Amino acid sequence: MRILVTGGSGFIGSHLVNRLIDKGNIVTVLDNLERGDINFLKSNDNLRFRYCDLRDYKDIEKYFKNQDIVIHLASKVGGIGTYLSKPYDVMQSNIQIDSNVLKCVIENNITKYFYASSAHVYPKELQTIINSPNIKESDAYPANPELTYGWAKLIGEKAVEAATVENKNLNVAIARFIGIYGPNQDYKLETGSVIPVFSHRAIEYPEIPFNVWGTGKETRSYCFIEDALDCIETMILDLDNRQLVGPYNVGKDERVSIEEIARTVIDISQKEIIIDWDTTKDTVIWGQLCDCSLIYKELGWKSNTSLRDGLKIVYNDIKKRINE
Repeated sequence: MRILVTGGSGFIGSHLVNRLIDKGNIVTVLDNLERGDINFLKSNDNLRFRYCDLRDYKDIEKYFKNQDIVIHLASKVGGIGTYLSKPYDVMQSNIQIDSNVLKCVIENNITKYFYASSAHVYPKELQTIINSPNIKESDAYPANPELTYGWAKLIGEKAVEAATVENKNLNVAIARFIGIYGPNQDYKLETGSVIPVFSHRAIEYPEIPFNVWGTGKETRSYCFIEDALDCIETMILDLDNRQLVGPYNVGKDERVSIEEIARTVIDISQKEIIIDWDTTKDTVIWGQLCDCSLIYKELGWKSNTSLRDGLKIVYNDIKKRINE
């Protein structure tokens, strides 16, 4: 099949593109390489990489012609510091990106569209307390996300759903990703997320301190990349049966504290590391555990990779990349 993947050289995208190519598909990747790396993609005659800015409609519309499926993963993302310091840029960029991609899908009569959303769409009241409740898909409304990133994703979801009302030949799938992690993630201390940054700090300790924002009591849930890719494929296959698949929570029903992640990474490193807790930073999100039972009930998917196994894979991947 001819499949277009936005953000295809990014973390989730590169893993997905390589899997799609291995299965014989012809894949077009659209990416501005702001966070992605073309070296993550396998060299293959069925790969077409196009450097472009998804915020520029005229720059991207030509690439959507004759595509069978569009998988929209591209997004303006970063660590919590990025979301808090650049709230307008994050929201404006994501709304513009999502709008342009959806417009291209509609105008080219593409019948299958996958939209990557996020657990950040959920109200802050459900994520700003310790041991927050398991969040179900229906909890997204009344809407009140903590971050502008969450607001942009929620707007993106509603736009996709609205498009199916006016375009009966358009079938769409929406996945609210929760804590997807694995090899090829951004490990930069300024922009990376928790797991790759902790791995980076442990690898380079004591040259750089093992600094952790907050108290360590904050909780998250994490889903390994290969499990997430299985889910994407499962949801796209279900587009043969339904016009709207999802929104589904895509993650792992397992609550883990930031301190537990830090100490597991340290244990994997086999180093004597002292954690430098920075409690001067305000905690924005105390808990984020989503209930993933709906997708298991309706599609039979769940995440099975253990956290320790996944953390070890990430640690070794980052160690290799730092030493290259």
